[in-house]
Amino acid sequence: MRRPALAAILFALSTAACHSWRPQATPTPQSIEQMNGRSTVRILRRDRSLLVLAGPRVAGDSIVGTAGTPPQRAAVAMADVERIETRKVSAGKTAGLVAGIYGVAALVVVLAAVAGAFGGFVDC
Repeated sequence: MRRPALAAILFALSTAACHSWRPQATPTPQSIEQMNGRSTVRILRRDRSLLVLAGPRVAGDSIVGTAGTPPQRAAVAMADVERIETRKVSAGKTAGLVAGIYGVAALVVVLAAVAGAFGGFVDC
């Protein structure tokens, strides 16, 4: 029973991708419209404040979506936007995570085999 559970945990952890914020080439209404409300964006305003919007859409001269906990409607005027960033999967971080998980798992297996070969742990 332990092996299937361990395999399921390792698989779940290895498929969890690492994400990074990546700046959009141009913070334009067209870049938001291409997302069609399906993504999350981080907006850097000209006053240097950040706002993370889920389901961003263009409405008139503003970007609207939901932000905060609990989620509430939020809007930012396009004139106040300095930069827009989107979340993308980082292949390097994901590969490092997967390698680390499987490396630790292999180390645990080797240590268990070595401990078993020497009759287990010694009680004092």
